[in-house]
Amino acid sequence: MFQKTLPPECLLKVLRILSQGYDTDTMTRLLCVNKSFCAATLPFLYRDCFNTNMHRRSNKSPEASLAQLIRTLIRQVHPQDRIPGLLQAAYLSQGQQDDPQTITESPLFNYGRFIRKFVLHKLFESPLFSVIGGPAMEYAYTHQLYEEYYAEGIFSNNIRRKELALERAVRMDLNRQLVWTLCQDHMGTVEELAISSLDIERYIDHIHHLTSLSRVKFTVTDVLWLSRSLYTITRPEDWNRHSRERAQWRDGLIRSMVHFVERHACIHNNKLRYAEVPILLISKQTSAMDAQFEILSLLAPLQNPRSIDSLNMCALVGRLPDTNLDYVESIDLIFDDPTEQEKRVSKLLSARPLFLSRCRGLKRLVMETLGPDMFQWAVLEKKQKDMRHHQESGVGRYLSSQEHGYHHDLVPLQSIKLVNEAASVLVQEVNDIAFAFSDTLEELAVSDRGTQGRPIRIDLGDTPQVVHGRGWNLPCLRALSLKVHHFQLCFDLDALHRSSALESLCLKDSVATYSHQDIVLWSSFHLPHLKKLKLTGSPALRFNLESLHHSPCLEELTMGILLLEREDGHFYFHIPSSEDLEGGDSGDELSGTPGTVSQGYPWSGKRPQWTWDWYLPMLCKLDLEAIFACKFNFQWLQHLPNLQHICLDTVTADDTQHRRHVTLKHLLRGRLQRQDEDEVHITPDRYVSLLKLESIELSGHWIFDEKVLETLFLIVAPNLRRVKLGKECSGYTAQEMVTLARMMPLMERLALDLLLNRGEAQELGLTSEHELEDDQCNIRCREYNLGWQTFYDILGNVERDEGELGQSQILLDAQLISFLT
Repeated sequence: MFQKTLPPECLLKVLRILSQGYDTDTMTRLLCVNKSFCAATLPFLYRDCFNTNMHRRSNKSPEASLAQLIRTLIRQVHPQDRIPGLLQAAYLSQGQQDDPQTITESPLFNYGRFIRKFVLHKLFESPLFSVIGGPAMEYAYTHQLYEEYYAEGIFSNNIRRKELALERAVRMDLNRQLVWTLCQDHMGTVEELAISSLDIERYIDHIHHLTSLSRVKFTVTDVLWLSRSLYTITRPEDWNRHSRERAQWRDGLIRSMVHFVERHACIHNNKLRYAEVPILLISKQTSAMDAQFEILSLLAPLQNPRSIDSLNMCALVGRLPDTNLDYVESIDLIFDDPTEQEKRVSKLLSARPLFLSRCRGLKRLVMETLGPDMFQWAVLEKKQKDMRHHQESGVGRYLSSQEHGYHHDLVPLQSIKLVNEAASVLVQEVNDIAFAFSDTLEELAVSDRGTQGRPIRIDLGDTPQVVHGRGWNLPCLRALSLKVHHFQLCFDLDALHRSSALESLCLKDSVATYSHQDIVLWSSFHLPHLKKLKLTGSPALRFNLESLHHSPCLEELTMGILLLEREDGHFYFHIPSSEDLEGGDSGDELSGTPGTVSQGYPWSGKRPQWTWDWYLPMLCKLDLEAIFACKFNFQWLQHLPNLQHICLDTVTADDTQHRRHVTLKHLLRGRLQRQDEDEVHITPDRYVSLLKLESIELSGHWIFDEKVLETLFLIVAPNLRRVKLGKECSGYTAQEMVTLARMMPLMERLALDLLLNRGEAQELGLTSEHELEDDQCNIRCREYNLGWQTFYDILGNVERDEGELGQSQILLDAQLISFLT
């Protein structure tokens, strides 16, 4: 039978998706559908209503929308005399009222009962204070709250410091008063709560009402009071006294937090699953770390968890010995922007590496390395299993667990990602992984983050090597990524021969400079299923390009080295000089112009000639940098019928060498019958056809002959959508590009550097609309229109007269334009 109404389960699923995307506009419209839709939507709309993301799509500014929400919630507090004076001044004073059309004398619902998250500790650090801060600060001055927050005269010698200190204190006081005022009537439904250090005791008095609380975050409010003694220190003994007071204050506060968690766990049967202590309270002292661990040990234990991540790792660390880890399948403890709490808890968990051996169903592991012995337990289990099979083959029958002493099946780990923060190699850990999980491992990614997150640049000839891959036998491996920043990365190719199922290979080190005498070429390898190949540094220099003949399924190819930085802050690639490259067969059969390279460099005797005849019918993305871009032969494009994106970067420090001169003959199919064939007689059907090519990026000294770009855009790749030509490119004018742009209906983005002033812009039919400024980059922009396209004229950071030429950048865009720096 046809059902006319939407099932409640479907509606709840839709609302859950809208809530996760903070789509408040749609949820607000759903309130007006009918009563059932309204009742289902309200809990999702107000569950986390103090999150600023919930107010991004409002007709008002997010700050005004949030202030209106808080004002509505405060009006529903009864009796009104429970509202502190500071809150009344900030939200209910004259001049802080809403638009009369939006004020409802008696709201239809008590919205506070739908709120589950009272986390406002960062709310008043946002621009919200600019909306309600004026009346609040006026109230603070009028009622002499400064003397209440601080001892009188602490900042009397500096009026500006006094104002800043008072403003910060008012922000904190508004936060704690608002949380306490709004949640008093709804403590039974609060799931997540931020508790001020000044309010811990009164929350403890009402702790029996917090039946649903599962996450708590403690915030420090009275740190301002503690800092007052810093301004009275004049002698060494004063500093000692201040240190003792600070230690006593920290210890007392930690004990209060422990007491709250302990009481809640006792009354509500371990309902609490997360507790965060401010980083200010955690020091290197043993007592502070013990208190942190004590709080974690009071949290509710996990019941047969299937994954470990930021949401439950606190409960895991505190009750690790009591938690059953047999069902854990995924561990993800690497965070893009970790909080201090996550960092501390992750370190506590890392101090217990043997917990991995208890995860018998583990399939995915993402975390920082725990040291060279991280996987020794797995190696021991694998050896025991191998010994068992050896014994069974000797006796000719299956041995029982008591006979061979082996009690576990091996952990079926399939995906591993390890990150190392220190400047050390992970050879032991990686080799242990390859041995222990050789039967199941499908994905392996290992990387270090260099020095303070930035890779160092090394030379190929004077840097020690780290070798991976020796003895590996990984028949199930599909993706391999190895990245090192302090050593040369060497790889045993026998491991690749034994990994025939490999689909993605990424090898990277920080080699930025080299000489061809130092390069030892790899032998070619066969990876018939390879789809992604990304080599950077010495792996790219040693790679034997003949291997491309044996990878017909390749879809993405990236080869390059690390960039170097000049004194002026610009980056470039190291490309050996012509003298270093002399001595081999020429890779350029079309041009021999001195000082330029048209189709490639001659190699030394150690290097084979690049044939550029590799047929890759599935290749979609091609990124070549440095020497690999310099040697690029455009006629290779005829062997790449599905190419969609190409990026060639030859930016180098030497402007006189490594230039590429591109002619129409370079875009032809096959080889020229005569070197002196006239370009006038070349018919369109003789050019390479790339109907799927959508994006081209060229950086470095690329010199285009007449009609090359026109032929490239209109004949070779007529479906281009994005083109970017660097500032060193030449061979075209603004007039030619404007004319060409009007002939490209599919073009979405055309970015290039040209010399252009206002007079020339007017001659090209461009009209200036307005100017944009970027104070951070000190760049001034003028925006121009060209039919359905838009131009940006970036004048740079040098002041110029109206008619003076300046290095400018023109950007054509058929869609929304972003500021280009």
